[in-house]
Amino acid sequence: MKYVRSLWKLRKKRDFFFGALICVLLGILPAALIPARSNLIDAGIDGSARFPFFCIGFLVLMLAHTALFAVQDRLSQHHNIHTGRKLDQDRMQKVSRIRFPVTETETFHTLWNQSEKASELEAGCYSAWQSILTITVEMTAAIAIIGTYDLWICAGVLVLLVCGVGVHIRVAKGTPGFWGRYMENMRRTNYFASLLLNREYAAERKIFGWNDEIDRRFSEEFRKALQENKKLGRKRLSADAALEIFSAVYAFAAVLLLVRPLLRGSITIGLFTSAFYAVNSLRSQTGQLCGAVYTMKSQFAQMEAYEKWMSLPEENKKPGNIVSPAPVITFHNVTFTYPGQNTPVLKNLTFTMEAGKHYALVGENGCGKSTLVKLLAGLYTPDSGEITVGNVPLSTLSAKDRQALFSVVFQDFYRYPLTIRENLSLGQKKLLLDDQILPVLQSLDFHPAVMEKGLDADLLLLQKEGSGLSGGEWQKLAIARCALSATPIAILDEPNASLDPVSEARIYRAYETLLADKTTLFISHRLGSVTQADSILVLQEGRILSAGSHRMLMENCPYYRNLFETQRGLYGEI
Repeated sequence: MKYVRSLWKLRKKRDFFFGALICVLLGILPAALIPARSNLIDAGIDGSARFPFFCIGFLVLMLAHTALFAVQDRLSQHHNIHTGRKLDQDRMQKVSRIRFPVTETETFHTLWNQSEKASELEAGCYSAWQSILTITVEMTAAIAIIGTYDLWICAGVLVLLVCGVGVHIRVAKGTPGFWGRYMENMRRTNYFASLLLNREYAAERKIFGWNDEIDRRFSEEFRKALQENKKLGRKRLSADAALEIFSAVYAFAAVLLLVRPLLRGSITIGLFTSAFYAVNSLRSQTGQLCGAVYTMKSQFAQMEAYEKWMSLPEENKKPGNIVSPAPVITFHNVTFTYPGQNTPVLKNLTFTMEAGKHYALVGENGCGKSTLVKLLAGLYTPDSGEITVGNVPLSTLSAKDRQALFSVVFQDFYRYPLTIRENLSLGQKKLLLDDQILPVLQSLDFHPAVMEKGLDADLLLLQKEGSGLSGGEWQKLAIARCALSATPIAILDEPNASLDPVSEARIYRAYETLLADKTTLFISHRLGSVTQADSILVLQEGRILSAGSHRMLMENCPYYRNLFETQRGLYGEI
């Protein structure tokens, strides 16, 4: 039934009914050629005066068939371009609407890769549907016309065709996905071959002496793949042999069916020739029909990945309540566990961030700092508890609402292959001007050599005149983008990780000016960088252990004091 439902969807496609009409006509014309060809041959043999008339009629039918085929090809191209573009657009637009937790699952990436072929699969389905309709009409019309001359020939051809369908079904069941399985068997072999050949592995191969071991594994996997592919090859050869044998038997049986009425004089030589040509065409059409049905079935099944992709859960689209320009942020007993895990990362987290103040979040690796940032940015939803921004539940805000509130610099930020101006204008309604950008870059001590090329120089060497940036310069660019945004809340997760100590000191001083009017949450493992924060939140094993100024924590929080003294001691030993 699912294939019927998919066909029902096709009827809504543009030009569907006109395309169906073309398919029907393309099926009728070859059948009409049976009597036309017969009359032409008989008139030629008899020297009939009507021979030129039959020539013209036969030529008209051939030209009509060619013209209809061209029209069908043009309609198919139009359909494939129009529908393919629509499918690709829907697929790409879906990405921005899918909830963030889904994007971090294996299912997301699997469906994304599988749905990438949606336009190609839909075009294949449409082509297969046209083939099925055309061949079905052609076979039905041809058998009906042959039946008007001799019912025994018609009955014999039907029996042969049914046998042909059975042979093709048996062959299809015996060799499904032949090349797919062949390549899967070679996958590990190709992997070990890449280890032996690719340049990026060469140094470690030489240093650790892995060449012989990799070569041994390559040979072992190649031997296994060769054995499996030999079995597949024998199956494929047997299937091809069965089809060839059936073709020979079919042709011989067709001759026997047609010779009897010819010898009796009930059919002419022209009809014998034309009917024999048509009957042999029916044999090949049987294979094409089975192949089209198999293709449609297979590609409809693969199209299910696209349907699943389009059904992935989306972000809240409805705008929430209006949030005040300077909102207070509050975590109310927030608990969160990552999907697929049993232990909560954050446990009954409760704290408040007042508007306009600068906060720091510190703690050991794995205590939940980055997770807290993702919850605050609305990328994840708490298992229990609630996060409010200006007394408005964060969960009620749409993605656009959150984008207007938060600008975030993640520790694993992305490097966009755009110009400096375009990088800094991401999220803005229009490109920023020089007098908006230059003061920020200068305060961050952006590299002069890059600045000389201008704000509109391409990054990542996309062109010969492009500019390359070091890791530290890319990090400054991400910080500048955050500072230039109009959002009232800035979140910086390890923003100085790629900076040298001198640049880091300058950046700290720049923060006081660039982020002065924003509520700021600053995450860093370098505790010396957070001492000037209005309040430091100490996170331990998913809970806020303590909060306060650096001096207060040094006096009252042994855990924080130990972290700070340990880091200071490392520098002291040097």
